[in-house]
Amino acid sequence: MRVPMKVARLFSTVSFKPKLELLSNKSLIQIDGDGSYDFCQGLMTNDIFKLKTEKSLFTMILNSKGRVLYDCLIYKVNDHILLECEKDAASDLIKYLKMYLLRRKLNIKILENTSVWALFSSTPINMELNSVSVFNDPRLPILGQRILSDKTSGIQNEIFLDESDNKFTYQQWRYTNGVAEGSELLKGLSFPLEMNCDYLNGISFNKGCYVGQELTARTHHTGVTRKRIMPLIFDDTPTSLDLDADIYSESDLNVKRPPGKLRGLCGKIGIALLRIDECLKAERLIVGGFTAKTFIPNIVNPSTVGYMLLHAQSENPKLKNVAKIFLTDFCTEHDIQTAVTFNT
Repeated sequence: MRVPMKVARLFSTVSFKPKLELLSNKSLIQIDGDGSYDFCQGLMTNDIFKLKTEKSLFTMILNSKGRVLYDCLIYKVNDHILLECEKDAASDLIKYLKMYLLRRKLNIKILENTSVWALFSSTPINMELNSVSVFNDPRLPILGQRILSDKTSGIQNEIFLDESDNKFTYQQWRYTNGVAEGSELLKGLSFPLEMNCDYLNGISFNKGCYVGQELTARTHHTGVTRKRIMPLIFDDTPTSLDLDADIYSESDLNVKRPPGKLRGLCGKIGIALLRIDECLKAERLIVGGFTAKTFIPNIVNPSTVGYMLLHAQSENPKLKNVAKIFLTDFCTEHDIQTAVTFNT
């Protein structure tokens, strides 16, 4: 059976070769000492003990009301835990972490001499280098790999890539795939599910308690996430635009509560927090006088949809809730049924 448009659009026709880009807006925080894993476990949405078998994780750090404060990629390097975060947030994040140290004797510091690089492509990459630390991006395979290197290593001279056909920046590639980072996340106001943390492998619903866990778990198991971070493609490159601009449906410009808010922009590609149902139905969205459209990002695929609905047909009520939430978030019931046929 033909895959419906809402599902088929997940698979982009964009194709480009691997590209290496320095992420100058990133910092690394090192945590080490006895009890470092237990310390992180109580503050993060993901299960830090997965680092015993995995090299990298994605997580968010919430306040007591379940709102997002920080997002981090976590790496295991020898006996150290490294947190990659937005450079402008690094000092505040260290202060926040130290509030919870109590009597723990942990060493928490910024690694000033280490650079973070993104190696990405339109298809998953698996490159191994002996001179630097290489990690798969734990959020999405198509986000490629992270490379951590000494600032004096000249890593860009060791990786020879043909980038002649690559017009995407890493920021644009993130946006296209529905991935927001750092200040794009509405610090202290947004919920992790709205920021797609669940679809990006950033939450463990089995690990137990952590700061902000109660509301996150309740929303996942019994609630509905009506807003999500989603991509925007503008018809023309905006010349001047407030990066917190309200977003309206072209067919309804007079609503009291705009259905979306812009969170980032790079050329003609942006990212926004949108009310899913309303914005997917709109032919065009209006952002500060510029027209744009949105689509379902690559964080979801037909196989996942079918897998969830098949589980919903079992007797497990928790799995039924999972399928219900997914259905409400991005797809119609017809899309789900068609995806099951596609999946089987």
